[in-house]
Amino acid sequence: GLPRERDIRTQQPLAHGPFRKRLSQEDTMSRSGRPWRHLPCVALQLFCVVAVVTIPYSNGFVPDSLVRFPNKVLPSSTRLFKKSGKKKKKPSGNTICVNRVAYRNYEVVDTLEAGISLKGTEVKSIRDGKMNIRDGFVRPSRDGRGCMLFNVHIGKHSMSGEYFQHEERRPRPLLVHKEQARKLLQQTERQGMTIVPLKAYFNDNNMVKLQIAVCRGKNVRDKRQDIKERDAKRDTQRMVKNFRV
Repeated sequence: GLPRERDIRTQQPLAHGPFRKRLSQEDTMSRSGRPWRHLPCVALQLFCVVAVVTIPYSNGFVPDSLVRFPNKVLPSSTRLFKKSGKKKKKPSGNTICVNRVAYRNYEVVDTLEAGISLKGTEVKSIRDGKMNIRDGFVRPSRDGRGCMLFNVHIGKHSMSGEYFQHEERRPRPLLVHKEQARKLLQQTERQGMTIVPLKAYFNDNNMVKLQIAVCRGKNVRDKRQDIKERDAKRDTQRMVKNFRV
């Protein structure tokens, strides 16, 4: 007999009879594993939509809604350009409290930034402004491996239970390197210096930091001299401000 007709794609013989399905070359090519055949049409449709939305605004056309309400902000889908300018950074120093008594009673020799180990209720109280470093001081450990912060008052958190509260004046460890702790220990033992906290603040990562300083105590003569210099500087600034050409 005559040879059977075969499918172009699978090369299988087609069934005989009146109900057999004849596959054309176009049908077989559409089924031959090309799932991306509709992509050109979809891309053309997207291009038409974008052109219809953006071209009127680029030609100076302003819709009636913006004429009636000039302060109305266009939705993000109709904005033509990206916002210009860099993203604004947070302020570098978000001060919590300052130890003004230290500047009056001590002469600052060297400063250092240090972290502090806190509990959850202490952080919440600090955010509420319940921190006082006026009477605080820092003492390095005897082996020079760390430093402790003493006599700093952090009030209790008002919205926490008594079981979860902290001691208000407990010793708190500072986060410093061993080399820094050894250097501070040598300065306090040999040179008779003292270490006091000057300022507490939040850094860029929103963490509590302390600025500690190695200080030398002032006598009455030094305090009087500082008062004279401060008054002279204030008078000079006042004269420059009131001077007119």
